Amino acid sequence: MSIHGKKESFFRLLGSFLILISFILSILFNILAINNLLYYLLVIIIVLPSFLMSVLLKLEQDIFVKNSQKFLLLLTVIVVVINIIVFFSYNTLLISKFVLIECSDLLLICCWHFSLSLYKRQKIIFILTGLSSFALTDILWLSLGEIVVIIIFLMPTLLLGLFLIISSELIMKKKGLLNYI
Repeated sequence: MSIHGKKESFFRLLGSFLILISFILSILFNILAINNLLYYLLVIIIVLPSFLMSVLLKLEQDIFVKNSQKFLLLLTVIVVVINIIVFFSYNTLLISKFVLIECSDLLLICCWHFSLSLYKRQKIIFILTGLSSFALTDILWLSLGEIVVIIIFLMPTLLLGLFLIISSELIMKKKGLLNYI
C-alpha cells in the first residue's frame, strides 16, 4: 500500500472493526432480550464455533485453511440438525425468533469474514450478507418491540462499518490503489 492509501486502509479496518462490534452487540442484546435456554444453546453450539472458524481462517492457520471445507460441512450438519430438533420441539413463534436470530448472527459473521476481501465474488457476499443481516436484525427487534436498540446501537455500527468499507474501497479504486481480483 502506498502512503496515499493508508487513510483509506485505516477506514477499511475501522469498518471491519465496527461490524465486529455490531456482531458482539447483537449477541449481547439477544442474550438480554431473549432469556431462554434455547438461545444460549444457539450461541454455544452454532454461533461461537462459526465465529471461531472465521477467526482461524482469517489468521490463516494451516490446519483450518487446508480442511476448511470439512469444517464448513461439519458446521452445516450441526446447524441443520439443531434446526430440525428445534422445529419439532418448540412452538412456531419461538422457532421464528430462533431462525431470525440464528440467520442474523451467521450473516453478520459472514459479513465480517469477507469485509476486507479483495475478491469480487467475496465482496458481493460481504455486501449482501451485511444488508441481509441488517434487515433480519430490524425485523427481529421490531417484532420484540425494541426500536431503541435498533436506532441507537445496532443500526449505526453495522451501517457505518459497511459505509466505511465500501466508500474507502471506492476511493482507493478511483485512485488506482485497489484492484479486485
